[in-house]
Amino acid sequence: MTVRAIVIDDEPVARRRLRALLKAEPQVEVVAECDDGYQALEAVRRLRPDMMFLDVQMPGLDGFDVIELLTPDRCPAVVFVTAYDRYAMRAFDVHAADYLLKPFARARLGAAIARASALAEAAQHTTRLQALLETIRNAQPLRRFLVKACGRAYAVRVEDVESIDSADHYVELRTERDTHLLREPLSAIERRLDPSQFVRVHRSMIVNVERIRELQPAFHGEFTLVLTSGRRVSCSRTYAKGLLRALDS
Repeated sequence: MTVRAIVIDDEPVARRRLRALLKAEPQVEVVAECDDGYQALEAVRRLRPDMMFLDVQMPGLDGFDVIELLTPDRCPAVVFVTAYDRYAMRAFDVHAADYLLKPFARARLGAAIARASALAEAAQHTTRLQALLETIRNAQPLRRFLVKACGRAYAVRVEDVESIDSADHYVELRTERDTHLLREPLSAIERRLDPSQFVRVHRSMIVNVERIRELQPAFHGEFTLVLTSGRRVSCSRTYAKGLLRALDS
């Protein structure tokens, strides 16, 4: 039986090498190549492949974003292609997801194809993939936010965010030019942020310390912060010590 596959990697050399290796696998037909996560989503939805060789670390939407945005009935068998360290590899093993660790040998490719095909047919395939994403993402500081709006999805880099403001059941990710809504509690986001870069200045606001242009003393131990966009926000006395500590580090 022929397995229809797509190759997703932002590095042209890596795509060419993988495609060349796949030519030696008679059961695999490569039906598309993609160099980013947006192309991958479109290719999966249009071509309905049986398998995808998915690079994890890509600009824009990364490999994990692609998995998150695919509905369970549209997610093919996945062979992750990654340069992650050994800790992350253990997470892949625990959640029964197959992977190729760059650089990989030809013999490893055939085994990955067979294992990914078998895992895809097992019950709870997509549940395991979602659990894998949560495990790995919680083990490292957040690098990007995945924003969904108006039928599309896009990534907002953490370093571009000035502040994160609580807004009922949502948070507002505020950059110098834009505001993005994200349906996630502020406390959950705070746990995933790098504490040396982001600090809470109010019970309903977290600020990127790299985006603070000026710190102005106010009344009763409070501060007014001038951000790089020119926006002025207040830091309450409760959080002033943490802010000063972060700025001094």
